[in-house]
This record gives sequence, C-alpha cells and structure tokens, in this order.
Amino acid sequence: MALEKELETYNRELANLTVHEGQCVVIQGEHVIGVYVSYEDALKVAYEKCGLAPFIVKIQSVEQVPFFNFCLGF
Repeated sequence: MALEKELETYNRELANLTVHEGQCVVIQGEHVIGVYVSYEDALKVAYEKCGLAPFIVKIQSVEQVPFFNFCLGF
C-alpha cells in the first residue's frame, strides 16, 4: 500500500505529536521530518527535504472520544 510506512510512523509517534494539535506534521518513511504551523510551510519543507520521494503532510488533531453514560437499571 502506498505510504504504508509513513502511516505506521504517524501511528507510532502519535503520543509524541499530541502536543502539536492543529499543526501539520511531515513524515517520510520512518522519520518525522518536522511539525509546522501552516500546511503551506509543511508542504514547502517536505518538497525541499524529500523532493519527489513519498511523504505525507498530516494535520495533527486529537480525536475526541465521546463519553456515554448509560443507566441500565441494574
């Protein structure tokens, strides 16, 4: 699958990336290239450092887990 390594790296580093909510992370292979405030900055650095090699730019967001409180009457 295309970008499989990059997605694995993102999932592996997710705990370290949570402090960068709303920012863009650049990943190539097994390496986090950096975290940037804007998508444009991230994309510019990605092309400068990675060229045409595969990379991902992902906007970091913390997934909210809904909380349900059920009263089942037990």
